Amino acid sequence: MDRLFDTHMSLISKSLDFRVRRNALLGSNVANVETPGYKAKDLVFEEALGNAMRARQPGPLQVTDPRHMDGRRDIPVNSVTPEVITTATPEGSLDGNTVDLETEMAKLAENQLAYQALSRMIVHKFQMLKTSIREGDV
Repeated sequence: MDRLFDTHMSLISKSLDFRVRRNALLGSNVANVETPGYKAKDLVFEEALGNAMRARQPGPLQVTDPRHMDGRRDIPVNSVTPEVITTATPEGSLDGNTVDLETEMAKLAENQLAYQALSRMIVHKFQMLKTSIREGDV
């Protein structure tokens, strides 16, 4: 996807994929709210994506030949993988279950809002691309 679209499009696409995976994981937490011994999980990926994007920024070196290195640590966005973590609640239940329903529902709502925002960003990018194509047909 990097060749046809810019890096931001790859970032948005990868973020959407992670949001879908996180939604499934959080939904699993909600489904297991009464399962004894179940440990709540979450998916973290924002820091890894941010690091990949910062790594793509030009380094401090001046490049005078295409074969020169510019000081970049080129970490492709597509190689970023999310990390599944076990979340802890301050007050555990007697049966060992660590799911706090209110917290999980808040995380689901936040994740949904982020997914919707990312979806709108992709739609906007495609609308701009469509406009550019139309303008070229004049």
